[in-house]
Amino acid sequence: MTRLKRSRCIQWRLGWLPSYNTTRCLRHTSQLLTKQHAIYCLDMHHRLQIPKSITDPLSLLLNKLPTRRPHSFQTKSFWTIRWPVICAILHELDHIYHGKESPSPSDPGQKLIKWLFNSS
Repeated sequence: MTRLKRSRCIQWRLGWLPSYNTTRCLRHTSQLLTKQHAIYCLDMHHRLQIPKSITDPLSLLLNKLPTRRPHSFQTKSFWTIRWPVICAILHELDHIYHGKESPSPSDPGQKLIKWLFNSS
């Protein structure tokens, strides 16, 4: 994980992204960019395949990130699907929050996926 991605993850978890209701959403200019609005605006439940009954789908998945290489193919497959989506969501959130487009990653999340499947 790059330092930028790690920073975005930590900032989301600490509630710093989006910041304390001071920024307007670029997509919905009448709305403040709150955490709940970001979840709605970026369609996180659908994109992350998480039920709407979960209030913060991104935090749920960030809390489940593996700290050790999993042995289960099912777990590896889960993260192969979800992690690139998480990286894309964090990139979009960064763009909406800062109002400028940073270069899109060419292979979002590939370092984690390589780590998952590396047997060493």
